[in-house]
Amino acid sequence: MKKLRFIHCADLHIDIPFKGLENLPSSLFKEVKQSTFKALERLVQTAINKHVDFVLMVGDVFDQSTQSVYAQMQFLHACNQLSDHNISVYVSFGNHDYLQRDLIKMDFPPNVHLFPDEHVTHFVHKKNNKDIATIYGFSYMNPAVYENKTPLFNKKTTTPYHIGMLHGSVEQNTGHDTYAPFKIQELVNKDFDYWALGHIHKRQHVKEFPPIVYPGNIQGRSKKETGEKGCYYVELSKHHTELTFIPIQTVRFEQLTIDVSTLTTIQAIEGAIDQQIQEFTTQGKCFIWIYLEHFNQEIEHFYYEGMLTDMIDFINEKMMGVNHWFWIQSIDLKGHGLIDKEIYRNGDHFLAEILRLSPETDGVDTVLKPLWKHPQARKFLTSLTNEEKDNMLEEAENILLYQLTRKHNQ
Repeated sequence: MKKLRFIHCADLHIDIPFKGLENLPSSLFKEVKQSTFKALERLVQTAINKHVDFVLMVGDVFDQSTQSVYAQMQFLHACNQLSDHNISVYVSFGNHDYLQRDLIKMDFPPNVHLFPDEHVTHFVHKKNNKDIATIYGFSYMNPAVYENKTPLFNKKTTTPYHIGMLHGSVEQNTGHDTYAPFKIQELVNKDFDYWALGHIHKRQHVKEFPPIVYPGNIQGRSKKETGEKGCYYVELSKHHTELTFIPIQTVRFEQLTIDVSTLTTIQAIEGAIDQQIQEFTTQGKCFIWIYLEHFNQEIEHFYYEGMLTDMIDFINEKMMGVNHWFWIQSIDLKGHGLIDKEIYRNGDHFLAEILRLSPETDGVDTVLKPLWKHPQARKFLTSLTNEEKDNMLEEAENILLYQLTRKHNQ
């Protein structure tokens, strides 16, 4: 029986605005803005180089439901390139790019097959003029699908291979919004040969037999999405499936934690950063968030007085213009401060009152409300999670404690 060769990708998020990175130098921000388009180019080239039969794009091809003309034309260009090499494309849309009629009106080449709505439908893929695979899927028509779609995935043909495309998450998953929830055993019971999943931005082999696979996204979007990003090249036969991960990101996001317990000078901190950051310089362009743990009183002083920020500015300036550059986006202290907050929290003074009030996260929303309503500022803002609000409050506490108890004793 003929072997199938295909690319499985998901969550391309083409044209994401990368909110929160606008403070970068303009040349770097331009590269970041172009990163999803460059990753798409690498995806296409990978498919061509591997001589695949088809490409599966499992939801959130675009970052938004309404796409710019530029983003649509880039996607159309990618599809035309694949068409020139007789590579079919099967596309479903997810919670970010839930299907809009404007995209359907585009004149796609005949190799492109769009799942048109929330009903599970199928396409039959031919190889050497013979029906070889049936590919099933659906597209979101709204920002959220809460229905379990698994019961609607049923074999409709007698082709040798059956492949399901499902943009959703395992029931009870707490790491991502739970849309189109499914149980793993439900997928297994369908007796499909491969389940191409999307929605979770992390590579995950949910099950080996049959292969139930998340490829992750093709380009990281923030410091929460670290490491290599890309797609899977799949060789599928009835008796064996081989998956090869191929990184195609153009910019990486990384977090680096450094033990500074024995360091007491700015120069020593710079040396430690330089030593540990070298591993990233050979891995392409990289944005790094640095966290200093086990810090002492000297480093706490450097941090709150802005000296570490000056040091980072110096390091970043050295890297500008280097081909395989890295950019340190921020440097922060990790862990609890050196002052026992409970000693102050239980007192009857001004600082104690501040510390008792600070856990109230509602105050964060009140303070930031004018920003969210500002017609210009809100374009560059993303909503804060409860964890981010808690971190802001803790940082505010630490700054207050430093200013009121340590600053004048340095």
